[in-house]
Amino acid sequence: KMSKSRGNVTGPEEVISEYGADPLRLWAANSVPGSDVAFDWKNIKHGYKFIRKFWNAFRFISMHIFDEESEKALSGDIEDIKAHLNPMDTWIFAKLNKVNKIVDEAFYDYNYSIAVNTIEQFVWHDFCDEYIEAVKYRLYNDDISEESRIAAKYTLRTVIEDTLKLLAPIAPFFAEEVYQYFGHEGSIHNELWPEIDPKLDSTQVEEDGDLAIELIGEVRRFKSASKIPLNADVESATVYLNEKTEDLKDVFEYFADDIKGTLKIQNFQVTTGKPEVHEKVIEIEPDMSKIGPTFKKNAGQVIGFIKSTDPDEIAKQLAENGEIAIADGVITEDFLKMKKEIVGASGKKVDILQSEKLGVIVEVVR
Repeated sequence: KMSKSRGNVTGPEEVISEYGADPLRLWAANSVPGSDVAFDWKNIKHGYKFIRKFWNAFRFISMHIFDEESEKALSGDIEDIKAHLNPMDTWIFAKLNKVNKIVDEAFYDYNYSIAVNTIEQFVWHDFCDEYIEAVKYRLYNDDISEESRIAAKYTLRTVIEDTLKLLAPIAPFFAEEVYQYFGHEGSIHNELWPEIDPKLDSTQVEEDGDLAIELIGEVRRFKSASKIPLNADVESATVYLNEKTEDLKDVFEYFADDIKGTLKIQNFQVTTGKPEVHEKVIEIEPDMSKIGPTFKKNAGQVIGFIKSTDPDEIAKQLAENGEIAIADGVITEDFLKMKKEIVGASGKKVDILQSEKLGVIVEVVR
């Protein structure tokens, strides 16, 4: 509890001078009706980080939506642009429509914390972390059609503008500043509440898109864990479904272009069954600590045999007999250091990802 006599009072001007007015308003709006809210600098900083996240997203988008091509196209037939929306575009619009409904109801009920948290979740995760990453290939790839590129730019611009309108009552200064970059003559606070396009309001599209996003996330996490650059090409990725998940085939094939483009996959397939894989020995080294004491004066002969023989041949003999006779003795796997890799039906090295959340297996050829 703040008390003047204790000297633990934090004035609003102190917060505003360091982080601005909007982070303070975001903190205040996080209160629950009928309950006190404890002041915490951590929550102020969180609001500031959210504003920065949104600003950085706008800065990226501004590099693509204010060029001559975009200005000309976006001032034309919007319905024609909508006809070329990608599945991922319709997904983010479905998400935005859901946010619109929740925020509208939250404001009506004076439950501002729900409004704030819903907008933050949408901007931070759905829009910035997922959609923007999934749309970059359409902005940078010269092989993408002009219609698809314009549809992506339209989606980016529309989502930003509508989200700013939802956020304006809570973060008015930030919303106004960004809104003016779009060349509007009036204030954002005189604009009407964003309308929901019934053609883009689909719970099914939202749910299907979530599944595609989860698959993209699985492969991105694999790349990151394997220290593979996220923008590195992947030769192929095959999704294997079972009887319980075979209904995902239509979903993944519908989003196939976005999945391929986002992950830079050259060949993408969805099938049923299990991948045909096996272990292949690619390198064998003698274990000196065991060969020396066992074979003594004949150790050199054993080491020479191991180093000069094809690893496949050694692995084959061990698989068939469990041992190899040499120099009046036998060697088993205990005398060897084996390096193995998993190869697929094509004979190429593969990585196998198992998604517990989706219930699918993904075979990746780098």
